Amino acid sequence: MKYELAVIIINAILFFCYLAIHSLVIRGMAKLRKGNNTEMRRFSIIVAARNEEKCIGSCLEFLAKLEYPKKLYEIIVVNDRSTDATEKIVQEYQRKYPIIRLISLDNITSDLPGKKNALNEAIKASTNEILAFTDADSIVPPQWLTILSEYFEPTVGAVAGYSPFEEHSIETLSAKIGDGFLRYEEMKNSSATAAGIGLKNAYMCTGRNFAYRKKVFEQVGGFQKIKHSISGDDDLLIQLMQKETTWEIRYMSEPESFVKTQPPLTFKEFINQRKRHFSAAQFYPAKMKIIFALIHSFNAVLMISFFFAPATAGIFAIGKFIIDGILIRKAIQTFGNRNLFKWFVPLEICFIFYNLLIGPLGLVGKFNWKSSLE
Repeated sequence: MKYELAVIIINAILFFCYLAIHSLVIRGMAKLRKGNNTEMRRFSIIVAARNEEKCIGSCLEFLAKLEYPKKLYEIIVVNDRSTDATEKIVQEYQRKYPIIRLISLDNITSDLPGKKNALNEAIKASTNEILAFTDADSIVPPQWLTILSEYFEPTVGAVAGYSPFEEHSIETLSAKIGDGFLRYEEMKNSSATAAGIGLKNAYMCTGRNFAYRKKVFEQVGGFQKIKHSISGDDDLLIQLMQKETTWEIRYMSEPESFVKTQPPLTFKEFINQRKRHFSAAQFYPAKMKIIFALIHSFNAVLMISFFFAPATAGIFAIGKFIIDGILIRKAIQTFGNRNLFKWFVPLEICFIFYNLLIGPLGLVGKFNWKSSLE
């Protein structure tokens, strides 16, 4: 009996924390608003590429054919110490599309870690007022710069956007589950990202669909204050912009602004990518760490509770999935992926184990930045 009472009390406390946090996420997403700028901005699109021979060509093709005046944007590719044919392929596209510029690095040129160093070199070489970032394996939609420009009103310093994994037609059940989980995980994380920005408390974004004014980057001291983290050229930077400037930060929710990306091809690549993403979380503000701790503690305690008081745990589990279902419905309204809703319960269970098992790996050990151990 005493075990069951303890289970009820602990779960009740964590459940109401979970409810409050998810209510804030839904509220934040409801505060997102469309861009209202009518003046066409000038952009420098930056792509850091390391050993990207398989995808850099298609990426440049997408970027060179954006439905935006060519005189208003340039494409800067940083060949970051590649050992494959990346540089040669970019040079071929330079001859085809004059708006492409190439910077080749043979070594790290500053005290910044690998990718930040590459991005910093491109930023120094950029000539336009707004910097737009994407990855070499991304699929950038034709209207990307048009929508970005609409969001850069005079008071806006940075704009983040959604970047889902491309959906594939897959035959095997295990591959379908993996594909569905990747899209579910990205959608749920992006819901929290969008909500944070909607609540004027930006804490995370996706670097492959991110843009900011060059003057804002300079105002926060560039990457210098966050050089202690190998990753974080996106989320740690947007946190600095939120904390140290008065510029407004916005989030794009139009489907025409979604930058798709290729999913990891192997489980090893997936783990390495997630370790890299999680690694920056150790440098998040205390309040964000507390929020994450409450969410993960509730999930962990709930699972453990099934061993001591299954009936009570079951009641709280039903409450949890009702909350999750409401949030996922809101996320689907914003980002699409309607076919995921019927699977959200098993996907959420996978999401719990994923965060509890993979998350801690980002706090220890090393990972690769495109075939280079960092």
